[in-house]
Amino acid sequence: MSKVITFSTTFPTYHPKAGEPTFFVEKIWESIRTKSNIDSPQYHYCKFEFDLMHWMKYSPKHHTIRAGNRWKAGEKFSPRVWSGKPYNSKQITIAPDIEINKVWNIEIINKSIIINGFFFAEFNKNFWPHKITTLAINDGLNTNDFENWFQNKFFQGQIICWNKNVCY
Repeated sequence: MSKVITFSTTFPTYHPKAGEPTFFVEKIWESIRTKSNIDSPQYHYCKFEFDLMHWMKYSPKHHTIRAGNRWKAGEKFSPRVWSGKPYNSKQITIAPDIEINKVWNIEIINKSIIINGFFFAEFNKNFWPHKITTLAINDGLNTNDFENWFQNKFFQGQIICWNKNVCY
């Protein structure tokens, strides 16, 4: 039996884009469509002319970052969203169960990002900014949205990845 991961359809209340759509559903569809060549019409949101805004809206989301330490490579999860108010409405399954290919431990301490015990990058610094951009894009966000999402001074959890080509 698969564990459940629920994804936000809108940015959280503490985020500067509070209430705006995240497009995580479409980004997950794009990730698994390209991964497994799913040929269902619902997975073909990215069939119109390329532009930057379109790419940012529907670029693939290849992983999610979750607090805690309960996930392992090889497990499967059921991707879902809430039908209404989170925790007070039914969940909607948005795709078939997805296998987790890789898991990394992540800590964000002040503005430093540490992955599997090693320094990875730092927010608001010119020190390896491409690493934060890559991490953010793989999580379905741009760099500013990623930083605002993880604005707490301390976060400890896991990067749960379903794409074999992502590596940190």
